[in-house]
This record gives sequence, structure tokens and C-alpha cells, in this order.
Amino acid sequence: MLLVTTALSGLMAGAIQTAPTPVQQPPVQQQPPAADAPVTAEDPDAYVLDSVSVRGQRQRGSVDTDIPPDVTLTAEQIQAYGASNIAELMTYLEPITRSSSGRTDLQPIFLVNGRRISGFQEIRGIPTEAIERTEVLPEEVALQFGYKAEQRVVNFVLKADFRSVTAELSGRVPGQGGRSVTEIEGNVLNIAGATRWSMDAEYERATPLFESERDIRRDPGAQPYDLIGNVTSIPYSPDCPTDPLDPDYCPPIDPALGGAIITPVPGGTTTPTLADFVAAAGAPRTGDLGAYRTLLAETERAVVRGTVKRDLNSTTQGTISGSLENNTSRSFNGLPGLSLTLPEDNAFSPFADDVRVWRYLDDAASLRRESDTLTANLGVVLDGYLGEDWRWTVTGNYDRVETDTTTGRGYLAAPFQARLNADDPTANPFGTLNPADFPRVANDVTRSVSQVLGAEVVLNGDVFDLPAGGISSTFKLGADTRSLDSTSTTLLNGVVDRSQSRDRVNGTANFNLPIASRRREVLTALGDLSLNANVGFEELSDFGGLPSYGVGVNWSPIEQLSILASYSDEQGAPTIGQLNDPILSTPNVPVFDFNAGENGETVLVTQITGGNPDLDADNRHVVRIGGTVRPIKDTDLSLQSTWTWSRTDDYISAFPTITPDLEAALPERFFRNAQGVLFAVDARPLNFERYERQDLRTGFNFSKAFGKPNPAAADQGPGGMRPGGPAGGPMIVRQEGGGGPGGPGGPGGGGGGQMMRMGGGGGGRGGPAMQPGQGRFNFSLYHTLRLQDEILIADGLPIIDLLDGGATSSRGGSPRNELQAQAGVFRNGMGAFMNANWRESTRIDGGDGPDLIFADQATINLNVFMDLNQRASWVAKYPWLKGSRIQFGVQNLFDSRPDVTTSNGEPVPLNYQSDYLDPNGRVFSLTFRKILF
Repeated sequence: MLLVTTALSGLMAGAIQTAPTPVQQPPVQQQPPAADAPVTAEDPDAYVLDSVSVRGQRQRGSVDTDIPPDVTLTAEQIQAYGASNIAELMTYLEPITRSSSGRTDLQPIFLVNGRRISGFQEIRGIPTEAIERTEVLPEEVALQFGYKAEQRVVNFVLKADFRSVTAELSGRVPGQGGRSVTEIEGNVLNIAGATRWSMDAEYERATPLFESERDIRRDPGAQPYDLIGNVTSIPYSPDCPTDPLDPDYCPPIDPALGGAIITPVPGGTTTPTLADFVAAAGAPRTGDLGAYRTLLAETERAVVRGTVKRDLNSTTQGTISGSLENNTSRSFNGLPGLSLTLPEDNAFSPFADDVRVWRYLDDAASLRRESDTLTANLGVVLDGYLGEDWRWTVTGNYDRVETDTTTGRGYLAAPFQARLNADDPTANPFGTLNPADFPRVANDVTRSVSQVLGAEVVLNGDVFDLPAGGISSTFKLGADTRSLDSTSTTLLNGVVDRSQSRDRVNGTANFNLPIASRRREVLTALGDLSLNANVGFEELSDFGGLPSYGVGVNWSPIEQLSILASYSDEQGAPTIGQLNDPILSTPNVPVFDFNAGENGETVLVTQITGGNPDLDADNRHVVRIGGTVRPIKDTDLSLQSTWTWSRTDDYISAFPTITPDLEAALPERFFRNAQGVLFAVDARPLNFERYERQDLRTGFNFSKAFGKPNPAAADQGPGGMRPGGPAGGPMIVRQEGGGGPGGPGGPGGGGGGQMMRMGGGGGGRGGPAMQPGQGRFNFSLYHTLRLQDEILIADGLPIIDLLDGGATSSRGGSPRNELQAQAGVFRNGMGAFMNANWRESTRIDGGDGPDLIFADQATINLNVFMDLNQRASWVAKYPWLKGSRIQFGVQNLFDSRPDVTTSNGEPVPLNYQSDYLDPNGRVFSLTFRKILF
């Protein structure tokens, strides 16, 4: 509690009065006196300004932790990113929010004003103008909120008073054309102290992009289908042996065609003679299906979201949020192929022996895939205080996802084949084939319904005090039930009904033990030092008990340096989606078969995806040591470096890129015909024996205000917007008796009691705040050095080194070095933001086939924007421009594509062609945004 002495009571009587409800008062900026009185022994947290006794307090909305943020962004710094809302801002902040501590690349944990929220849907549409400050904290802070230490924590401090209605229209087109994306969205936001409510609505539509609109080169493939057709011998294989004594030998089609085992069907006639075939003899037709295959599906998305937050009483807040989202997509997989046997005695056959005719039917819709996903979410948060030292939080959520997918399977050839065998004069294999003459194969149809209902209780507080401070603790108890019901009706597996449910009870306890404290003058030679320990246990109805534990050290030997070290050991079960997703069979998926001949070959396979009920739980160990240093006082510069080592036993993985090593280790996942041609791949998730990696990530963030201050610019904010309070000062004078925790006068109470701020505005932990009329410059650079990235599929097999020839994705292995740079500048309503990424070259070891070499790649994204409201002459002439902003962006500025070459100089396989890996390339975007009021 801060004290205001009698000497100031008369001066401040008009400004500080007891109020029945929290009221945000305008800040009063004051300069500190020339000399400060020494800190009193009775109150080491306070110092005296004349007759005012003041105790230091965390900035409003900060996280209650002794671990400092790695990065703090003020409102002015956030403006330099040019982001419209929190969701867009998070894409720009990815380099500083990335973590290698989780099993996968998880998004950060989000807080608002230092408190848990009901889910990201609660805040994603909030305009960036409503943000007072953003703090990015290390993974260890997640423990204090009941989460695992595998995600960074991002805390958004919102302005205490803010109202806006925003609308935005944007469009995106690739530089090569062929696709367009349009999006319209709106947001209504009202923040009044502890009360906040918002509504969002979005609609987005993207047109399809077909292979014919890009430079895609396909191999003919093992099956020579074509709209006009090809004729082959029986049997036939592109790699038929030439020795007639070989059992796989393919005989010539006809003596008149020499030794040909394949020849094109002559065009221009529906009853070709042998002479016509001799005249047309040569290379087979390779029908270009680019106009019937999509590289990017046609998509449509519609979303509505809403949030209401308010005080329930003087110590308790409540939040409820919900969202409803519908996503649809439509893609095309080519044309259906028919393989017809033409008997030698058929009236349409000019050949002496039976032959096979390979034809496409002109009906792309028969292989179309349509998917529709409806996602509903409801989240509730209640939080408050017990006494002055304990905070409680109760969260509840319900999520439901319904997904329906239909995949076309083409046509049946058997009825038409029967007509050929019967020498039906109306069944001409060389004529125009009408899809109506062929029965459709039943579509593959899948439906899944996923539901989650859960609740958690989190309790934070100090157990008891030590000389260096209180032993803070976090206790969490949670329970949830999950279910996934799926029905698959597929050509390969028939009707499969599957149901998976899981009930879970979990609990964690986290303790932070202070050892040394400069502020409390305890073991000051050590600086600030604390130890952390956490334990957890979850009981799953389908996997039993899974324990976890961890320890950590937080040490700041000097004020400018903080060091974190931690170790964690935890077990994790596969998701019920990984266990029970419906089985999907996707035809005509191109894969590069390294084992197909000396040079390999691109083949079209049926890819089987879905859940794998045989998955086991994994066990993950993580060691992390990191440090942050702020070397220059009063300068917004921070340097960070973190080394992370992790080993996961029984690692749960999506099916990786097909390589010779992978097929040798998992032959049961690959299906080949008698000729050795790959025709199907089971790509469901699986357990690896072990996955081990370590990396060193180092970088810095720098921000600086520039330009001459201009007080007159202070009033040139966006029209109609109530900008709210300032960035916040480091000292607060508060009236004694201002209320309990969480309510008026208490920490985190939203509106708070009556106060006045003293000192400058909120440059974070670094330099001074930007003054009106000045600009702000941000720059960050991060380097990732991967020291180890290895997979052991099973004991007794060679290790797959992702840094040396191994691969788990179509982008090759893991680059040993990777750089991410960001720069932003903003002044007087105009700004630009640049994001650059570079990754070192990698390769895929082809075994007996060719290696694939991925060249270094650098991509640069650029956004420039202008706040039209600050162009006074324009607004005077065109009043509708008031509150408007226009943004122009170029993604992949220099149209950099993945550049893949083969070690033997052969053409690049389809899956690794530049336009296949990155169909969009350079993309231009234009956004118009208006704050209506």
C-alpha cells in the first residue's frame, strides 16, 4: 500500500476521491525532485520524495514473476510492424516467439494484462492500436500459469480505455497470376477499465490454382493414360526386360510395328487400321493433365467471434468467449484412367494379339475432393483473489469440430470390358468415350466429429516467506473428456466405424524458491537467484498414468544479465486424432520413388492417411540453458542466446518424406505390384524409436526513437478512436485504502483506484519512450545453429541424420544454419516492415538413386503502410479518408523459390520442382483499413 502524506492531501483533494466504481483518471506527468531521500531501513521497497512515500510497483498488466521478459514492445514499437490485429502481429513476431522446447512448433501461451484467457479466439481480432505493451517471456514462465514449459509466453497489456469499430478489405494475387484471395473483416471493441467486449467477423475466398498455370513438368509415369490413348503389349512395364526368356518379358505389339511394346493411338479417326498405327508409331502420348489438377485448392472461410469480460465483484473477473468457423475446400486430382484389354478377334482390333488400350475419361469432377469443416468453441474464465497473496483462476472450454470429406474414385471399366469381350459393335475403345457409358465408382466418404469438454483450476500464491522473498507456488487441477467418432466408407477398406474417447485428470505443482536478492540485501554477491521445481501427473483412461517433472534455475548476477537453466522429463500420449482420424485414400498423389531404376521415377500413388490406433506414448527429456543481456543502460537493446537439447523416446511423428532409408526401415508401409512399381503408401503417423536434436539460437532486438519531437503531433491519432491511457510509468502514487487485490486499488484490477503516474512513459526495459512527432525504428536478427537432428526409426537400423541426407519433409533435411531478420520503421503515420529469412542448403540421400540437393534460399517480405488520417489536406478534401490506413505488401519480394537439383543431372522430380513446392512465389497484397469510430 502506497501512502500519501498529509502535506499533499490538500493539493490532491480534487484529483483523488473515493469512488464506488473503478474510474480511470488521466495521468499526471511530473518530474522527480532534484534529490531523492535515501531508502528507509523500515521499508526497503520505498523511497521518499519530499513528504511523499512511494513504493515501487510492477507496471500495470505485467506478469507477476521474477523472470524478466526477453522482449518488451511498446505501443510505438508495435506500430512499426504495421499489423492490423493481434493475429497478424503474431505472424510478424514469430522469430521472437519461436520455441524448440515442444514436441512440435506450438504457438505461444497468451495472457492479457498478466492473466489467463479463454483462448486465442478471445483476442485475435483486437486491433493493435488497443495494445499498450507486449511482453515476450521465456518458457519457464508458463509453469506459473499451469502450463508445461514448452511454449513461450506472450502477454498483451491492453489500454485501460479504448473504443473502436474497424473494417478491413484486402486482396492478394501471385505475381504469376492464376489465383486470387479476397478477405473482408470487421471488429468492434470496447474497453472501459475492467470491462471489455468485442465482436469479430471474417470472410475469405481463394480461387483454385491449377498445374497448367505454373511450370510443372510431369514424367509419363508407369501407366500411359491419355485422352486419345496409347496401346501396349500384354504384359507391359516401362522397364520390361529385353530377354525373351525372362518371365517379365513384354512381347512386341505387332510385327508390323517392329519391336515396339507401346505406341500412340492415331488421331483423326475412330477406326484406325494397322497402317494408321504404323504411320503414327513413335513415342507414346503423355496426356498433360495440368488443367485438371490443382496445386492450391479453392477455399472459402467464414468466422464469427465474440467476447465479454467484466468485473463480477471487487475481487473477481469473468470472461466468456465463443467462435464459430466454417472452412470449405475443393481440389481436383486429374482425370480417371481406364485400362481396357482389346481382344485380337474384336472388330476394332487391327492387331494379331491381344493388346491393352489406355484412355482417360474427360471428367475431372469424378476425382474431385471436397471438404467441409465446422468448428465451434466456447471458453469461460473466472479469476480473482483470496486475501492479498493468493490468486485463483477457473477455466472451462468446449470445442467441437465436424469434418466431412468426399473423394471421387472415378469409373469402373469392367462393364465396358465385358462389351469388348462380347465384340459389341457400339463399344469402340478408340472412339469418343462417354462417361455416361461407365458406372461411377462409389465416392470415398468420411465424417468425423471431435469434441472436447474440460475445466481447470489454478491457484497462485506465496507459501511462506524467506529472507530473499516469498516461496511462490502454482497448483493446477484439471479434468477433461475427449471423443472422436469417425466413419469411413472407402474403396480399399469398405465401411469402417471407429470411436475413440479419453477421460483425463491432471494436476501440477510448481514452486519457486528465492535464494538471493539484491533488493532485499540477501546474499547480494550472488545477485538475484531462485530455484524452481515442478511435478505433474495425468491419468488417461486409455493410456494410464503419465508423470512429469522439471527443475530450473533463474539467476541474475548483475542487473543487465539474466540466465535461465532448466531440465524437464515428461511423458505424452498421442492425440485421439492421431489415434482415430478417419481413413482417407487420396488417388494420384505424386511421389518420387528413389528405388525405381537407376535414376528414380515420379509415380502416382494412392496415399492412405488417418489415425493409427497402435501408437504408443512418448517420453521427452529437455535441457535448456539461455541468457539475456541488456548491455547499454537507457538503450533498448537486448541480446539473447539459448541452447536446447531434447531427446524423445517413442517419438510420435507424421509420416516423413519417402527416402530409401525409410522404405528399408518400414517396408510394410509401401505397396508395390509384381513389376515393382510403387502404387500405394500408408502415410499414417507412427512411432520412431528415438528423436534427438540440439540447437543454439542467438539473436538481438534493438529499438530506437528518432527525429525531433513535435508536441503538436500528439493530437493526430486515428479519427474517432479513443486511444486510452499512456504506455505507463515506473512509479505510481495511490490513495491509501484504495481497495483489495483485484478490485479498486489492487493489482490487476483493470480500472484500478485513483492514481497519478510519476516519471516518463513506457519504453519497456530499455530506452526512453517515443515523443510526439518522433519516429521509431526496430531491428532484430536471430541465428539458429542446429548441432544435432537425428532419428532412429528402430533398434538395429542406421540413424537418419537430418543434417546429412535425411529428410522428414518435401523441403529436404534440416538446415544447419538459419537466419531471421526483421526491421520496421514508423513515423507520422507512415511505416515499413521487412522480414527476411535465409536457410542453408540441404540434401536428400538417394541411396542407389540420385541425391537431391536443395540450394540455399533467402526470402524477403515487405510491407509499407500509410495512416491517411495524418494527411490533413487529404482528409479535408476527402472526409471519408478519416481514420483510414492503406497497406501494400509484397511477400517473397525477389520471387525466390526452392531450387532443387539432382546429383546425376537428370530432370528434377515433380515433387521437388520449384513451382510445385511454392506455387505462389511472389505475392502482392493491398489492404484498406478504416477505423469507423
